[in-house]
Amino acid sequence: MKIRVEDVEIELGGRKILDGIEFEIRRGEFVTLLGPNGSGKSTILRTIFGILKPSRGAVYLNGSEINRMGIENSARVMGYLPQEHSETNLSVLDVTLLGRTPYININPGKSDYEMARNALKLVGMEKFSNRKFSELSGGERQKVMLARIFCQETDFMLLDEPTAHLDIRSQIEILEIIRRMVESGKAAIVAMHDINLALSFSDRVLMVKNGKIIHAGKPDDIIRPETILNVFGVRAEIVKENGRLVVVPVGIE
Repeated sequence: MKIRVEDVEIELGGRKILDGIEFEIRRGEFVTLLGPNGSGKSTILRTIFGILKPSRGAVYLNGSEINRMGIENSARVMGYLPQEHSETNLSVLDVTLLGRTPYININPGKSDYEMARNALKLVGMEKFSNRKFSELSGGERQKVMLARIFCQETDFMLLDEPTAHLDIRSQIEILEIIRRMVESGKAAIVAMHDINLALSFSDRVLMVKNGKIIHAGKPDDIIRPETILNVFGVRAEIVKENGRLVVVPVGIE
């Protein structure tokens, strides 16, 4: 199973937001959209999910155009986690249970609740089931939102800055959970702007600037001082520590 993005262009308010976006992702891959704020990463995810319709090109799931599937059908294949989450007084279990919405006609059944509890267990939040979502910390909320995606039982996860506003421990916890799900056979397309996290967790990186994919490939191959300067406008050095590459910013262009 694969998603193919083919020559996608998006115009909003008469302004071109995405231009010539092309790539594929298959199950078992962790692909990072890496770029500065406002580069088009979120728009790419919203387009893949079918929220935005391309003015040129298309997004395909196994050869079928996603925009013709409808959001309800898309939600059975793709789980989408936006950057911002609405405040709610729902319990943690009920928020997670929302992941079953594409499959529930009227009321959730026993199996839906079981899936929600299992999803919370996957992210280590099963003891918080009866807590209000609004009472949780930022990292705890992100884990619950990931549990909602897992409860949806989709093959593809579209995750927009899942580590934003989190401390470093929470960032690593979240990305390790995503990595485990990818290794179990799912696919993740993750928007982020942290270069070192992209180096550590990605199978492939697509570097995005001004609505275009400027560089694409394995992280160790394409994350270089010259590509960082090109995309982020930052001068950086890349050093090797314990066999791993680490990006060290040294100045602004």
